[in-house]
Amino acid sequence: MSITVAVDEPNDCVIIRVLGSFDFSLFNDFRAAYTDLSTTYERYIIDMSQVEYLDSAALGMLLSMRNAIDLPAQIELKGANDFIKNILMISRFDKRFEIQ
Repeated sequence: MSITVAVDEPNDCVIIRVLGSFDFSLFNDFRAAYTDLSTTYERYIIDMSQVEYLDSAALGMLLSMRNAIDLPAQIELKGANDFIKNILMISRFDKRFEIQ
């Protein structure tokens, strides 16, 4: 369970990679991943390709991120497996995030 952050300055983008279980144990690290940046960016990509488990706390963390980052900044949820993508769609996250 870990989070890594990469900043892509030329593309005005931040990539946050979540590995393993995306749950409450990552609360502080996930929040720091977008609040500790020195500036705001046009795009935030949450790479979920290595997420094995997602719970309601993770959904809440994503919503908190959406509320903390001013529009028109875009948040993309990428690489989720079919099971996790289904949870995101049932939770209607496609209305607040771009899901790929």
